[in-house]
Formats: sequence, structure tokens, C-alpha cells
Amino acid sequence: MSKEIKLGIFGILVITATVFGYRFLAGENLFGTSKYYYIFVDNAKGLIRSSPVSSKGFQVGTVTDIAFVVDKQGESKVKIEMRIDEPVDVKTDAVAEILETGFVGGKAIRLNINAKSIAPSAKSGATLKGRALGLLEAMVGSPEELSPYTDILKNGLVSAYDTIAVQAKDPTAPGVGKVFYDMDIILADMKVTTRNLNRLIANSNQQVSLVMADLASITNNLKQSNAAITRVIDNTASLTAKLDSAGLDETIVMTNDAIAALKTTLVSTNQSLASFDKILVNANSGDGSIAKLMNDPDLYINLSNSLNNMNYLLQDFRLNPKRYVGLSLFGKKQKKYQLPKDDPTKQN
Repeated sequence: MSKEIKLGIFGILVITATVFGYRFLAGENLFGTSKYYYIFVDNAKGLIRSSPVSSKGFQVGTVTDIAFVVDKQGESKVKIEMRIDEPVDVKTDAVAEILETGFVGGKAIRLNINAKSIAPSAKSGATLKGRALGLLEAMVGSPEELSPYTDILKNGLVSAYDTIAVQAKDPTAPGVGKVFYDMDIILADMKVTTRNLNRLIANSNQQVSLVMADLASITNNLKQSNAAITRVIDNTASLTAKLDSAGLDETIVMTNDAIAALKTTLVSTNQSLASFDKILVNANSGDGSIAKLMNDPDLYINLSNSLNNMNYLLQDFRLNPKRYVGLSLFGKKQKKYQLPKDDPTKQN
């Protein structure tokens, strides 16, 4: 066998395996006999190809096709094709219901088959009756199925209401009866309070009318004074603009600087005065030379005499310098000192 024939056979096998694998993944029964049925509904939202078809909680097939068609009456419908793989006897009066599989799940189809029905079996390709169920109906069933339960609930509620109504009139009744009795008293008090409140509001209507009249008068006065108020606002705006253009900010800054400098000067002055005051305190207390000069008379007299003697010495030096400087270039003898006639020491 040549390589070309082997390659051709291998290609045919790959294609065949691909087709059958795709059909198997799509949910088709490759090795069994299947029957196909159709339903028409107005809305198939959430239903997809390969959605399960079940009967009595057991999956018997899948949805194989969903198409949008127009029937003979010109109405738009959704055509759904179902493939039934299990040996289920589908009657012609069976109903296919589209329902929710859960709050977050998808859609599925449920076949309702009446085993006691005498209707003939539906052949493959037949059209069945179909309808879409809501979430609540899919969970609890049809209203006809719920009717016995609702009757029981209604009777129980009526009996409970009658019991509560009797206990609500008895102040000694325990439990819920006591609660309703107290609620009746509270409601009666609320009626009285509401009646009194209505009477109070009716009596105060006149005062409210007077207050509203006063408010209207005030509003009218403000309206008449609108021009004057406008002028005041304009004058204020003009004054603000003038102050802004006058460089008031710079003046304030300079004033603040001057005040700060004056504060510094006052601080220095206070410090100097404090130092001077300390000196005066020391002088008055007798400590230091200044205190002795101010408080010791002997020291003052001696100092005064010393100054007078210094004055006499300087005056004598000025009048008789030769008495103190005895220089001679030619060896000349020093003349004898003669006491001046106007000796200041002799004047006192």
C-alpha cells in the first residue's frame, strides 16, 4: 500500500473522528435511536442548545436546535427542537415546560407526561404543546396544585385572628392577647391626643394669621426700602474700593513695623531704667564708692581739700615754673626761690 493511500485513509479517519466527536460533545446520541419533537413558544430567554430535557427529574434528552420562525398567522415564534434519547413513551398530550433550574442557573425543559393518558404515542417529528414557566411557578407548581395548601393556610389564619380578637378584649389575657389589648389602649389615647391637637391648631389659627400679616408688613417695608438699601450697599462698595486703592495694607504693615520697633525701644529703656534704679538702690544702701561719696562727709571733705591742694600746686607751677624745673645750659646757679606776693595759699 502506497504512502498516498495510507495518508488518504488517515485523513478520512481524522475527519470522521472530528465529526463524531463534535456531535458527541454537542450531546447527540451517536449509537442509539433518538426521537425528535418540536415545540413553539413566545419567549425562550436563557434556553440554549444542549440544555437538558427531563421527565420526573430524570434527564431523557437535550435541546438540539433553537430557531426564530413566523407561523401561518404571521406571529413570531421560537421553534425548539428536542432530541429524546431514552425509551420514553411521549404521548401526544404531553406538555413541554421551559423552567428555571435555580436562581443563578440556566433554563431547562420539563416533559409532563401523564402515564394514565389514553392519548396515542407521539411519533418522531411531532409537535408538542409548550409553554414557559416563571421562577415561582417552577418552584412551587401551578395554582391548582397550591389550592389545598392555600385553603389550609387561610383556615389557620382565620382561626388565629378570631382567637386574637377575643383575647384583645381581655386585660388578663396572656401573651399576644395582652399585647393587642395594650395596643387598643394606646390607639385610644392617640385619638384623644390627636383631637386635642386639632383643637389647639384651630385656636392658634388666628395667631398664625397675625404673624403672617406682620411678616407681610415687614416684607413690604423691605421692598419699599429697597432703593435706600441699594444705595447703602453701593456706598459700602465704593468705600471699600477707595480703601483698597489707598494702599491701606502697606500703611498697616509700616505701622506694625513701627510699633514693633517702639516696643523694642521701650524694652531697652525699661532695662536701662532698671539698671539705673539698681545703682540708686546701691547708692542709698551705702554700698560702693558712690554711696560713700554721698553719705560719708569726711571723705567728701578730704576729697575737697585734695582738689584745692592740686589747684594750688598747678597755679604755683604756672607762676613759678623755675621752682620746679632747674635746668641751666651754662652752669649758672639756681636762684633762690622767692615767694610770690599773690601766693594763693596765703589767701585762704
